[in-house]
Amino acid sequence: MSHIPAYVYFIFIGLLWIGIRQCFQRTIRFRRLLITPIIFTALGLHGFFGLFSIPTDIDIGTAVLGLSTGLAFGWHHARSWNVIVNKQVRLITVPGDVMMLVIILSSFAFEFALHYGIESHASWVTTWPIQPIAAGVWAWFLGMSAGRNINLAARFHGAVVLPVSGTP
Repeated sequence: MSHIPAYVYFIFIGLLWIGIRQCFQRTIRFRRLLITPIIFTALGLHGFFGLFSIPTDIDIGTAVLGLSTGLAFGWHHARSWNVIVNKQVRLITVPGDVMMLVIILSSFAFEFALHYGIESHASWVTTWPIQPIAAGVWAWFLGMSAGRNINLAARFHGAVVLPVSGTP
């Protein structure tokens, strides 16, 4: 563990803090629903192309499968949430949920394991299924986050705006 750069520990602590905050009910601005999927997209693309320079058709197919599965699972997971929408100030209150903590920690562990395997010249990293599996897993993490947030965005846009009390 002594060869791990110090910044990795700070990244881990920061991600842990973000994930723990997601476990509690919170009110967020509507546009914040875009942030997590954008971050997972950037990290997934950077991680994949940083470790595997040329995607194959199988990698792309596995990524599409991982993304669609993640989207469906994320959408399904968030559909039973009780949310409070305030369209006038563009806020949405969502319940606490451990899913994002699990996604964040799992993606960190996955990325860490791949980097460790490459840096230590482990033979398992160069075997055939690792590259398509990596593409599928990164896309699945993105899909989970995006599916959840797309569900919340759809519910936000579908919410009825109630008149302000005291007006006819």
